[in-house]
Amino acid sequence: MPVVSLPVSVLCLGSQALAMYSIYNFAVPPEKFMPEQTKYLGRFMFLTFQSNLFLTGYYSLSLASNLLSPSSGSIDMLDRILVALHPMAFGLGTFLTSAYYLLDHFNPEQVVRRKQNEKNYPYIQYDAHLEHGLAAPFVIFFTSRIMQTPFRATSGDVNAFVGGYIIYFLFQTHLNKWATGFWPYPIIDDMEKMGGHLARNAFFAGLTGIFVGLGYCGKAYFEHCQQ
Repeated sequence: MPVVSLPVSVLCLGSQALAMYSIYNFAVPPEKFMPEQTKYLGRFMFLTFQSNLFLTGYYSLSLASNLLSPSSGSIDMLDRILVALHPMAFGLGTFLTSAYYLLDHFNPEQVVRRKQNEKNYPYIQYDAHLEHGLAAPFVIFFTSRIMQTPFRATSGDVNAFVGGYIIYFLFQTHLNKWATGFWPYPIIDDMEKMGGHLARNAFFAGLTGIFVGLGYCGKAYFEHCQQ
C-alpha cells in the first residue's frame, strides 16, 4: 500500500516541479553571478539545487508507488525506500527553507544582488521564494498525510542518510573551495571575517548538528503520525 495517497503525491511533486521550473527559468544562471565558484559544478554546487533535486526524486518515487499495480511486489520495496529516506527528505526540506531565510535571504550582499538583477530577470524575487520556500511546508504536509505502514525509519537510517549526506556536502564545499578559491555562500566568508577558521568550523559543526537533528525530528514526527 502506498505511504501517501495519489493526490498528496501529485501535489507535493507539483510543488517541486514549480521549484525546479523557477530554478531554470526565473533565477539568474550561476555562471552569471558566480562564474569562478561554479565553473566546475554549476548549479550542483548549491544545497538548494541538490535539495530540490532530491525532493523531486523522492516525490516521484511516491507517485510511482501509487501508479504501480497493487499486486506488484515493487510497492513494498518503494515504500521501504520512501520510509528509510523520509528523515533525509524531512531534514533537507525543513533545513532548506529555514536556513535560507535565517542565513541567506536577508544577507546584504544577496539583497543587493537580487535588486541589481531585476531588470534582466524580472521574476528573481519570486524565484527566491519558489526555490526555497516550498520545501518545508510540503515535506511537513507529506509527513502529516502518511498512511499506516509497517515500515519505520531507524536511527541508523538517520545517521547514514542524513549524516552521510551532510558530510558529503561539506566535503564537496571544501573541495570546491580548494579548486576555485571561493566559498559558495557569503555567510561562510562572514564567519571567517568574524573569527577565522575556528568560527567557520564551528558554523559548519552547528549546521551539521541542526541538519541531523531535523532528520530525527522527521523520524519522530513520522512515528507520531502513525499513532
